[in-house]
Amino acid sequence: MGRAGYRGWGGVAVALLAFATLAAASPARGFDYATAVRKAQHLAAGPFKAQARIPGIGRFTYDQYRSVHFRPGATLWPHRRFHMQLFAPGYRFVRAVSVYVVSSGRARRLRFHPSFFRHPKGLYPRPLPAHIGYAGFRLLYDGYDPRRSKVATNDQVIVFLGASYFRAKGSHEQFGLSARGLAIDTIAPHPEEFPHFIAYWIRRPARQARAITVFALMNSPSAAAAFRFRIRPGRAVRVRVRATFFFRRPVRELGIAPLSSMYMYDLCDRRPWAYLRPAVHDSEGFLLESRHTVRWRQLANPARVHQFLFPVRHLRGFGLIQRDRDFFDYQSVSMRYQGRPSVWVRPRGAWGPGEATLVEIPSPNETNDNIAAFWQPARRPPLGQPYRLRYTLIWNGAGPRESLARVVQTRASARCPGRPVRFAIEFAGASLARLAKAGHLAAQVRAQGPHAPLVDIALRALASGRVQLSFTVGAKRPKALRIQAELVDRGRPVSEIWDYVVAREEPPIHVMRRLRGAS
Repeated sequence: MGRAGYRGWGGVAVALLAFATLAAASPARGFDYATAVRKAQHLAAGPFKAQARIPGIGRFTYDQYRSVHFRPGATLWPHRRFHMQLFAPGYRFVRAVSVYVVSSGRARRLRFHPSFFRHPKGLYPRPLPAHIGYAGFRLLYDGYDPRRSKVATNDQVIVFLGASYFRAKGSHEQFGLSARGLAIDTIAPHPEEFPHFIAYWIRRPARQARAITVFALMNSPSAAAAFRFRIRPGRAVRVRVRATFFFRRPVRELGIAPLSSMYMYDLCDRRPWAYLRPAVHDSEGFLLESRHTVRWRQLANPARVHQFLFPVRHLRGFGLIQRDRDFFDYQSVSMRYQGRPSVWVRPRGAWGPGEATLVEIPSPNETNDNIAAFWQPARRPPLGQPYRLRYTLIWNGAGPRESLARVVQTRASARCPGRPVRFAIEFAGASLARLAKAGHLAAQVRAQGPHAPLVDIALRALASGRVQLSFTVGAKRPKALRIQAELVDRGRPVSEIWDYVVAREEPPIHVMRRLRGAS
């Protein structure tokens, strides 16, 4: 919402409420990142204690929680470039979070004010006390003009809500995939552990500030951590992350800089009979860059859980990417998948050897986040000792632009049992048309496993500097066949490596009833 929405709701009363909100007990002096690290270290030194649940508010439905609205007139810092709004507890967010504002080195807690929210009468069974805190918050920025883009409908920049989840969007995008503080045992034999941000400190921005700083304290049975987020809005939102972890116990599967997204289907795999749209996904591919290789893994909605490990010694970045920005490839006016952002994780400093990890989980509809991506360090952090990391999250349109030619589209024929599958992969790059015209461009297609059933490999130039690689996977193939393809110029790679796994047989997707009000 724009600044016009801040006027007309009892301006004097709201100013008094906002001032009273900052009047909390026992302000802490000299708060900075080192303070947050000391708090995390103190937490990790003792036994884990979960946040207390707020009684009486855990039975909200999704639609009921959406009926709770923050009053625009109660927005903090309405006359600055950055503004802040808060989320009330309810639905799945039943463990309140402490939210502080840091000004002149002093941190003051924001007390809960029911008058800051509009909600249906009787939704909360009793008045909520001021000490419970909030469920989360969002930051808005005056530099976002909704008239610039048909998909960017508001001036929200970033939202912190639920466990350690947060998501951002550039000025020309809308919200899509999420990032997390830490992933623990995502597909381990026992239930996944979800760390929670239990407290936030937002540094009050200067009047014309173009960046804002947020500190966060995270806690879980296995670890405690302190985070510093330096958030700079724009066409691409850059979130510089500084984190210090303290582990209480060994972790079987440790996910650093985790991302969560949704992929249901595309032009290269199964489309449920009940869905008329050509594609439904928040992200279409997993991109990985090391010192010598750029790899594009086309996402899938598999019949069973898939986990892929990509060993890397010198990581330059990874991310979940939405490259296709054409409305007609999605044909969804309400969901606007062409406006979902990509997220690129760029390490700051050497992370050392490890494995980039991609997890694909079967999903019967588009309401589930069924894709996860994260980094697993080869050497596990020592218990009780600080484990420090720095990285930047870049939220923008189609993701980073590499010097190599990029995969821009993957198409495939239907996967019928006992029938071959035809693939067509389009690459785009500035030099592809010239190389193809000179006859120097060739394709390398390889499949893992004996007697790889690949035939009819063909390469042809298209309009607009694109090149299409096509091939057929035979009907007699292994249960799961991994195929990799790239373009080369006299043996030298000139494109990303296209990476995909073809299943021998895939049952149809059984579509569940879509949850009412889901978006």
